[in-house]
Amino acid sequence: MMATEVPQKTGGSDTSAAPRRFKLLKLILFLGAIGFICVAVLGLASRSATTKRFQKVADAAAQFNVQVVSPEKSPASVELQLPGHTYAYYEAPIYAQTSGYLKKWDYDIGAKVKAGDILGEIDTPEVDQELSQAQATLATAKAQLTLAAANFHEAQRLWQTNVDSKRDFETMQSNYLAQQSTVDGDADAVQRLQALENFKFLRAPFDGIVISRSTDIGDLVVSGSGQKLFIVDQENPLRVYVSVPENFAKQVQVGTKADLSLDEFPGHLFPATVVTTSNAVNPTNRTQLVELQVPNPSNELWPGAYTEVHFHLNSIGNILLIPANTLLFRREGPAVGVVKSDGKVEIRKVQIGEDLGTELEIVKGLSSTDQIIVNPSDSLSTGMVVHVVQPNQKSGSMAEN
Repeated sequence: MMATEVPQKTGGSDTSAAPRRFKLLKLILFLGAIGFICVAVLGLASRSATTKRFQKVADAAAQFNVQVVSPEKSPASVELQLPGHTYAYYEAPIYAQTSGYLKKWDYDIGAKVKAGDILGEIDTPEVDQELSQAQATLATAKAQLTLAAANFHEAQRLWQTNVDSKRDFETMQSNYLAQQSTVDGDADAVQRLQALENFKFLRAPFDGIVISRSTDIGDLVVSGSGQKLFIVDQENPLRVYVSVPENFAKQVQVGTKADLSLDEFPGHLFPATVVTTSNAVNPTNRTQLVELQVPNPSNELWPGAYTEVHFHLNSIGNILLIPANTLLFRREGPAVGVVKSDGKVEIRKVQIGEDLGTELEIVKGLSSTDQIIVNPSDSLSTGMVVHVVQPNQKSGSMAEN
């Protein structure tokens, strides 16, 4: 039986396959390295773009955006509005100058009276009795004076004709002069009691309105007690007192015109005129007291009312107006933030002339070309760089977000 021979692989075929596998492996490694490098380059580029984008957003967020306004020149005339109070031109409290009981009263509150009108009457029986007694005493003294005068003239005639002595004449003369003095004294007593009798009538001292009555029929009225029985006001014209700030005191002088407005008369203005000033500044509130008069023929304005006084004054020098929301309150005093041409901030002190509510008068520290920051932050400081935006312009950071 013949054995079958198995063919053997030659060593030459194995030697040729190995270089091909090695080349394939090198190609794979090369392509992998190129892919890794590409991925790395793309990653770095993406990271750099993201970093730049984030940096841009951060820079925009860190940028201080502000709105600015420029000061406006004050108009030629300025309206100064101040609170005031009305007072009666005259106010007279009526006191009792004699004692007794109130017999009657003729006028109540709100009544219009004329000078000399009897407001009330006091019953004074004691004064009446004393007056009657004094008048009787005076009448007796006058009768005695008549007799003494007749005796004196008779003694004078007899002495001149050498019938009586000089001593008798001088005696009659003394009696006559003494009786004359008695009559004079009794007449003074009657006049005093007559004055007290007249004081029983409470009279209006001038034309006006009764604004108070604090007594009634039967009340005991005591002279010198200090009780005000009636109060009478003269209300045409009315006095108006107002405190004018010191920096306007020189402009509000005698003759200055003003208008009054009251809540109970909406839309209606009452003309008034300055009649006198205190010519002194109150050190407590740095104001000058000013008195005005307003005609009130129909008595439609009442004393004691609150009123707004409107003065129309000329501007003082070169005054600038800025919005009130631009002011900074610092320890050194009022200031504003001014944006310079290079975008940097300057905290500048200012001197305020008058607070007009929504606006402030600036008398020192600014020029009309300055750019002032609106609604400044408390953290605002000199040298800070800011970006000026318009009111309707969005900031860069907001756009990016």
